[in-house]
Amino acid sequence: MIFRRILAHVKTQNWLAVGIDFVIVVVGVFVATQVSNWNDANRDRARGEGYLASIHGELLTDAAAIERRAVFWGQVAGYGEDALSYAERGTLKNGSAWETVLAFFQASQIWPYTATDTTYRELTGAGELSLIRDSTMRAALADYYVVRKSRLDPMFAELPAYRETIRGLTPMHVQSHIWANCHRAVVDGTEEAQALLPCESPISEAEAREILRTYMAAPEVLRGLRFWMSTIRVYSDLSAHDRQTAMRLAERIETESN
Repeated sequence: MIFRRILAHVKTQNWLAVGIDFVIVVVGVFVATQVSNWNDANRDRARGEGYLASIHGELLTDAAAIERRAVFWGQVAGYGEDALSYAERGTLKNGSAWETVLAFFQASQIWPYTATDTTYRELTGAGELSLIRDSTMRAALADYYVVRKSRLDPMFAELPAYRETIRGLTPMHVQSHIWANCHRAVVDGTEEAQALLPCESPISEAEAREILRTYMAAPEVLRGLRFWMSTIRVYSDLSAHDRQTAMRLAERIETESN
């Protein structure tokens, strides 16, 4: 309709009316563009907030997972210290050969960890990281998900040589008893949780001492145990830092969203 009016005014050479109509068209296009941009910005803002809400939940999941592993790794390290006490000084745990055999075996336990990065991978995979408008937040998330992942995931995924060695030297019926009575795996939410338990001996003290002699006859046992205990310490320190980072990021997202 507006264009028909402009043509009519041109035919009658009503240039003032033509100018007014032209201004109306320009203003109308400008307003429509601004409204469209405003709607797009609102949609992008809402999507960005949705992504951050999902990341917030995943960061809390990470923090809880790390906390559970810290307890588990503490148990593994404790058993490792008992095993080292025997290997280096000949001291039996609580004066028991069986408890010392159990310490060697439980010191080989692992529970890998990797950050929950589903939402972040979805964002980066779709090329939509810019939906998180705060550039410092984007940098902090990249440090947590990308830098941390490249630094720690290979370490957490690696199986210690000590694990293979000690399990190769432990009689199978003893291992079966340990798995049935000295280890517990339960489902905690969506993730399996592990716990190491004290348990009765399935063998005599004489048999346990013979297993210990077998351990000590293999030089790779002590070397592997020392290296694995050192690695567990690194796991614990780095994971504690990761937990603090995850909690700080979650708190920041919550604060900014409010």
